Amino acid sequence: MNRKKRSTVFGAALIIFGILGGLCLGILLEDSQMQQSWPRLPGNGATKPNQTLPTHVPAGPAEAGITFSASDTKKISLRYGDGCTYRPDAEELLMRPLAWDLTGEEPKVLILHTHGSESYTRQPGDKYKETTQFRTLDTGYNMVAVGEKLASLLEEAGISVVQDCQIHDYPSYNSAYTNSRQSVQDYLKRYPSIQVVLDLHRDAVLNADGSQYAPTVTVKGETVAQLMLVVGTDASGMLHPRWEENLAAALKMQVLLERQVPGITRPTILRAQRFNHDLSDGAMIVEIGTAGNSLQQAMAAVPYLAEALIALCGGTTANSTS
Repeated sequence: MNRKKRSTVFGAALIIFGILGGLCLGILLEDSQMQQSWPRLPGNGATKPNQTLPTHVPAGPAEAGITFSASDTKKISLRYGDGCTYRPDAEELLMRPLAWDLTGEEPKVLILHTHGSESYTRQPGDKYKETTQFRTLDTGYNMVAVGEKLASLLEEAGISVVQDCQIHDYPSYNSAYTNSRQSVQDYLKRYPSIQVVLDLHRDAVLNADGSQYAPTVTVKGETVAQLMLVVGTDASGMLHPRWEENLAAALKMQVLLERQVPGITRPTILRAQRFNHDLSDGAMIVEIGTAGNSLQQAMAAVPYLAEALIALCGGTTANSTS
């Protein structure tokens, strides 16, 4: 083969190699993007806590069309944050049909953590680094770990979930809601099938003596952290015309939680701030315990939260007034 022919063959080989290499690189980049979009595992350096798993296992999905009655309003406890002048009709909102359909393969639930670094009271054997007291970037001990538990239980029930594991409140706590808003918008744009947006937090409340308050309920001998739902409004002046849809969903969640375990919820709070809830009719904050609770107590509450969501996977139909 003369030099000209060898050069031609070699050039053709380089072109083919380049095309194949580009295809492989494209596949790797796409896979990397998908991993970022479905970040279900803790970040690098996270430590999995040595915790006993909760004993409660959620029931399977209920048949579509769960109903409520006027008597269920007795299970509702609603209070109002500073600056919130609204006093909605809780019974009317509870009875309002809910158009959720959380079945199918496309993502239907987004779990995120605006204050992802929030953590709980250390227990013997907990070994992780805190950024400040009751906060850590270790996703084996902060809200990301709690979100992973919830996501796993929902997925086991056939509900497709995407979890945003970003720590939105670090290094800038004041930018947390701005950061998480961008994340929610990005996920809703990429997955318009999402109907429920759950922002998981843990609360922080002090007792009169300055110690951390730890709200719990005992279920079959197990200590379980109480749950609290928070819903934003447009009372602060920020655009949020459909906040009642968020509250209607939250009140249904509270009733279902109280049906399972009386006393598992603290009063649902309606706030003047919107907390990015304007982005979805199924958006709400869920406070899973407080800083005074242990991670194990918080984890023990997650199956009950999952069960309420699973029960609502087919939405609600016309409700009874009896």
